[in-house]
Amino acid sequence: MGGLGPVWGVVEEALAEIADVYDRVNRFLSLGNDFSLRVRGLREVSIRDARRVLDAGAGPGTLSKLVLRENGKADLVALEPLWAMCERARLIVSYRFSLVRGVFENAPFRDGVFDRVVTSFAIRDAIDLDAALSELHRVMGEGARLMICDITKPNFGPLKFLFAVYWFTVAPFLGMLAAGSRGLKVWFIYPTYVRWPSVRELRSRVARRFEVLSFRWAIFRGAFSLVAQKIPSDQMSR
Repeated sequence: MGGLGPVWGVVEEALAEIADVYDRVNRFLSLGNDFSLRVRGLREVSIRDARRVLDAGAGPGTLSKLVLRENGKADLVALEPLWAMCERARLIVSYRFSLVRGVFENAPFRDGVFDRVVTSFAIRDAIDLDAALSELHRVMGEGARLMICDITKPNFGPLKFLFAVYWFTVAPFLGMLAAGSRGLKVWFIYPTYVRWPSVRELRSRVARRFEVLSFRWAIFRGAFSLVAQKIPSDQMSR
């Protein structure tokens, strides 16, 4: 399993409704650690050496802003399907960047144009995870690097269940504390968690197209950052 498939539209509609409070809710859910996780991931992917960067699933522009803070000379493109999130990103990203509406599975870019692709708390919302990874691979140049930050789905059954309970019950409560009744929309993270592969399976899927260079746990193992390098297509077929 991987990707939201038929529930994609429902989840995206819920996200659009909380676009203006998305960051505040994230702070609550991550106990304030989502910011440091993103920064660590960017530094591990050597974002300061990047020339052309794609922020895939850019949401309200949180990661884009950090990319440009770390590397103000980068040519940054933010890809995001939701109009409400695009509007929010325009407000919070003060540096020059390009904003493109689109989905992971059909990125409107030429082959091999980016030397860094970064995504945070977004790729689990892809319609089809394998198609999304394939498309990111396509738009990356030779030797380009990928960074993924997202929530964790444990390999171990009992832990997997406990995390499911958190996303089903505790997270909506924290969302309500952060943003009132609209914060209850956080419940829609639960169906993304259900369809999200376990850590072992996710790493396996990434490794079909990329060499995994690092994997770091964060937020009491509730989240992770992964850095990988593109494998050339001719080597993938061997």
